[in-house]
Order: sequence, then C-alpha cells, then structure tokens
Amino acid sequence: MSSQSETGPSQPHAEQLATAIRDKSCRVGVIGLGYVGLPLIRAFSQAGFATMGFDVDDAKIAKLTAGQSYIRHIPSSWIEQLVQGGSFVPTSDMRRLSEADVVLICVPTPLNDSRDPDLSFVEATARHIAAALRPGQLIVLESTTYPGTTRDVVLPILDERNLNVGTDFFLAYSPEREDPGNADYSAGRIPKVVGGY
Repeated sequence: MSSQSETGPSQPHAEQLATAIRDKSCRVGVIGLGYVGLPLIRAFSQAGFATMGFDVDDAKIAKLTAGQSYIRHIPSSWIEQLVQGGSFVPTSDMRRLSEADVVLICVPTPLNDSRDPDLSFVEATARHIAAALRPGQLIVLESTTYPGTTRDVVLPILDERNLNVGTDFFLAYSPEREDPGNADYSAGRIPKVVGGY
C-alpha cells in the first residue's frame, strides 16, 4: 500500500487517537526498558497514562514484575506501586504490542566497527511491531540514530502490513532526551521534538 497519505491524517483514527491522548485513556507502550525506556515509563505514568513495558531481557521483566528496580534513580517502591496497581505491565511478549495505542522504541543503537549505528535492534523491534500493528496506533522511534532512519528503515518494515501511514497508523521520530540519573534533566522536564507522518 501507499507509504504516505497525500491529504494528511484521516479523521477517524487521528481523532480517536488525539482524544485518547488528551483524556489519557490511551495505553503507552515502551520497547526497551533501559536507562531511556524505564524513565519514559515513569514520566508517562506520572502524567496519568496506563503503561506497558516491553523488553527481550526476561531477567529485567522478572525484576519489574516483582516490583524491583535495576536503575539507581528509579525507586523500587515506585515500580512496585505501579505494577500492583495495574497501571504498569512489564512483559517480554511482543505479541501484546497491539494492546498499546502509542508505542515508543527505545532500543540500543551501538556503534559498529566503522562507527555507524548498528540498527539491528531497531529493525528487529520494527518487525515485532509490524506483526502486531493495528489501525490507530502511533509508533515513535526514540533511539539515537541518523536522520532518515524512521523513513528509510522503520517505515518499509511497517509497510509490510499493508496499512497506510498517516491514515491507518502514525509514525514519528522523537530523539531521546534522557540524562540518566540527573534529576534536573529527567524525561518529564526536557522539551521534546517530534516529527512524523
């Protein structure tokens, strides 16, 4: 199908998503629960959104499910409260990505031997999302990478679902803005830049 709408977002999906974001009834999913992803979970939870955290590391999921933090500046008591209250669901089951209305990709992009970002984690994550992608979802790449990655790497994988970006689902890039452990520059205090379809 077409990768881009010529007329912009259609009313039904765009309006439903915008309303769900405004009234905080949408569920935010974060893939990659490290030093960027877990603080984003915290920021969205504090803003009143239900959240899901996805990670391929079963040890991280087990700790979070037990209410334990593995990141120094995120207290275990906070995680325990959210998990027990049901407003944060940690999981390694990527099939559950369809349960999230907004999905943020926060996976590593380490530099390879030629000092280029290794996008294998981004590509694998995009494949998981594509398998669960449904109309009305917003997908946001947050991982540090070069300009054009969202359009040239993520979008072609999502396009395999034969859904139209900008009408059936929405895609954006918003560079991560986390300074791990620095309370003055947490995810809730740093302005975000977002661009997308």
